[in-house]
Amino acid sequence: MTRGLDALNHLAIVTRSLQAGGAERVIAQLVLYLVKKNTKCTIIILNEKIFYSIPSQADIYTIGQKSKNKYIDKLIRYKKIRNYIKRLKPDVVLAFPEDVGIFVIPALLGTRLPVVVSERNNPWVMPWKKGTRLMRKLFYPFAAGIIFQTEQAASFFPRHIREKGIVLPNPLDLTRIPKPWAGARRKEIVGAGRLDKQKNFPLLIRAFARFHVQHPDYTLTIYGEGPLREELEKLASSLLPKDSYRFPGVTTELLERMRGAAMFVLSSDYEGLPNVLIEAMAMGLPVISTDCPSGGPANLIEDGRNGLLVPVGDENALYKAMSSIAESEELASMLGENALKIKEKLDAAVVAERWRNYLGEVAKKNLREGSKCLR
Repeated sequence: MTRGLDALNHLAIVTRSLQAGGAERVIAQLVLYLVKKNTKCTIIILNEKIFYSIPSQADIYTIGQKSKNKYIDKLIRYKKIRNYIKRLKPDVVLAFPEDVGIFVIPALLGTRLPVVVSERNNPWVMPWKKGTRLMRKLFYPFAAGIIFQTEQAASFFPRHIREKGIVLPNPLDLTRIPKPWAGARRKEIVGAGRLDKQKNFPLLIRAFARFHVQHPDYTLTIYGEGPLREELEKLASSLLPKDSYRFPGVTTELLERMRGAAMFVLSSDYEGLPNVLIEAMAMGLPVISTDCPSGGPANLIEDGRNGLLVPVGDENALYKAMSSIAESEELASMLGENALKIKEKLDAAVVAERWRNYLGEVAKKNLREGSKCLR
């Protein structure tokens, strides 16, 4: 592989883990595309957990815990990252998500290696720690680039940050999307995501409890794991019959299990550009989502045409949206058929190439600036 100005030859990705999650799914899809383009990919993982399948052509380094003291542990981990990156000398370092990138930037100061941070959530909320938010303000000016998911997310930042950034959607690997369901759908409503506060599954459970009174033959399934599992199970058991809800946990067969459901519901208080919503639409599922900041669902859903949008936290609106799909085969069919068009919009063959082009431009700019320094 020749190093030059025309291509991204070697990309290093630094991330927290490769567990089941949206950022991790994007990494897996991006790497799959890049290795096919003969781009060398190296992934450095802070933790040691791997859920997604990564192409064998990519190199993976896992760091793991280095100290029981969380501050010392963080210092050691990012020092190791610095040492790895200095030895590898990639064209660009891409950090996922923002709370990792905030530490990667200072860790690599002085190396003359460009760091691009991928913002994955609502910047008004995340990162939620004040200290980390302060570090973002201090160190983002030193980033070579920022990848935003939506224009709304980009608008949070001052002009000098926006000017070196770009808005890019998530690449969708069409090869892993099951074919649309044929025939009658199961009377099942599905949700999926980490069982934490952001996803607001209590809203979905309460709205479904109202819905279930009028539609007792429907069930609710929520896939995922997280700190609120016990709390959510208690809420469901207090509002619903035992056989009307399930919490199956995390599964590698999520899409195959979801595709025959009557509808998919995203009940989050805030999101970036939710992969699970994209994938549900790509399978032709009728979808409902909260119209949550930073605008990801509204970028995907044209309300009433390829899905339904409801206000954040509005239990009554969510109940009515679920009822409208359950009570109208015509509406459900129309929403599902139109949702399929998301595949054309987010096809990885197009979107991942846009990521590659942007990262390549960052690499070329860094080489030009490095050449000037040597004169």
